[in-house]
Amino acid sequence: MKRLTLHLGIFSLLLFLSAAASGMELAKKVGFGIHGGGYKLALSERSDIWTVGGLANVGLKYGISNKFAIGAEGSWMQTYLADLSKGSRATDGAKFTTDNLDDGPRQRAFIGGLVAEYHFMPNKGWSPYIFGGPGIYIWKWADISWTTLMSDDPALAGAGIPDTDRAGNPYELKDKELYGLIGLGVEFFAGEHLSLEVGGKFRYLTHLLTDFKGDQDIVGKNAGELDLPKAVGEAYAGLTFYFGGQVKDQDLDGVPDKKDQCPDTPTGCKVDLAGCTIDSDGDGVCDGIDQCENTPKGARVDSKGCPMDSDGDGVPDGVDKCLGTAKGCMVDATGCPKDSDGDGVCDGIDKCADTPKGCQADSAGCTMDSDGDGVCDGIDQCPNTPAGTKVNSIGCTIPTVEFIPTPEKPLVLKGVNFETNKAVLFDTSKVILDLVAVSLMAHPEVQVEIGGHTDATGSNAHNMQLSEERAKVVRDYLVGKGVKPENLYIKGYGEDRAIASNATKAGRAQNRRVELTRIQ
Repeated sequence: MKRLTLHLGIFSLLLFLSAAASGMELAKKVGFGIHGGGYKLALSERSDIWTVGGLANVGLKYGISNKFAIGAEGSWMQTYLADLSKGSRATDGAKFTTDNLDDGPRQRAFIGGLVAEYHFMPNKGWSPYIFGGPGIYIWKWADISWTTLMSDDPALAGAGIPDTDRAGNPYELKDKELYGLIGLGVEFFAGEHLSLEVGGKFRYLTHLLTDFKGDQDIVGKNAGELDLPKAVGEAYAGLTFYFGGQVKDQDLDGVPDKKDQCPDTPTGCKVDLAGCTIDSDGDGVCDGIDQCENTPKGARVDSKGCPMDSDGDGVPDGVDKCLGTAKGCMVDATGCPKDSDGDGVCDGIDKCADTPKGCQADSAGCTMDSDGDGVCDGIDQCPNTPAGTKVNSIGCTIPTVEFIPTPEKPLVLKGVNFETNKAVLFDTSKVILDLVAVSLMAHPEVQVEIGGHTDATGSNAHNMQLSEERAKVVRDYLVGKGVKPENLYIKGYGEDRAIASNATKAGRAQNRRVELTRIQ
């Protein structure tokens, strides 16, 4: 089974390498790497007590040039206290063992730092590279529940760890240290966006930030001192995914991708020295494909570079601001129909070129007068005037009595009555309101307030609401007859402005009224 697994691993690696491209352009590419591997603490004489540990690493880098990249990395590491009872480990240390004490102490570390890489031959299918940079190494020793160990913890007996500092106090086994990194790796490229990496790293721990400082410093290599490792050796493998950057010369424009500033040139286009298409008339179709090389500026063109005129008005699309012009219409330089009399029918089709402003015109551009009263539709505010009726300038019947209040005195609309305790008009009231509507439409400059009034029957709050509802019903009726809503205001006065005594039936009848008060 192990032999089969090994053969599959070798076959997968060979398949990966066989798919490798002729190299990769690292310049302007962003790489995101995921790696895993093992590590060993090093450069300690008396405290080599840890097994080979596992690590997980992520990195982000950016190609400054085809060979040089900068970035950052982060790692998670974990190792265990070795079983020092086996063989000569009690005197020689753990070395490269993976045998650890069951449920024994463990060390966990986190690393973050900056990295600079130099690739020797990225244009090949594979490339060795070197890298280095500074960073910080944060670690702690813990028990199985990840509680930080104290130096006098019984679990560390026999590990060569001093129980106390020089003042005789136990101390926590955790620290942070600056490091310097150097490393060597090999990268195998599979296409422009993926690579396999293997390599090794060496981190030198400077102890510049160590908490074990000052008069109580116990760090050292002698008996009774804490012999902290001063290095970390790592081996890793992983994948890096690349984004962005440039390919070699996939547009076949004759300009290498390293110099090509326009790498997606369509086939057949003429290009400049930077590999960008030449477009002499600026129509978006490059020279070499453009069959109409003197296209007016701003015109839309077809795939051959010739102007399009979808509505056939003689003004090309792109310049034409009014697409869909009707056939036969005269247009201006922007392709918009001319309409000298502003009736909505363009010159060239309009057979009545002097239509008065505001009149509705038929498809031939001539005025319409649906009710035949001599006032054209569009200006006529009373469009259903009976035949032979005399009308005013807005097409409304000239009233024999005008319901227009003077600024000094409100006008009571006698005969405008409602159902008992309701805001519902009697049909007889509508006859009067029709005349009021005609009067108001004949004087569009007049604005009035429609005031609703009640008698004192019922509560004041109820009467106030009822009066406002009745005023609103009158307003809505007048608007429905054609009066401009902006000329009508409503207000309910309830029983507050009685004009007769509420003690008598006749007085209460007078108080239940609707008044028009002129505002303007």
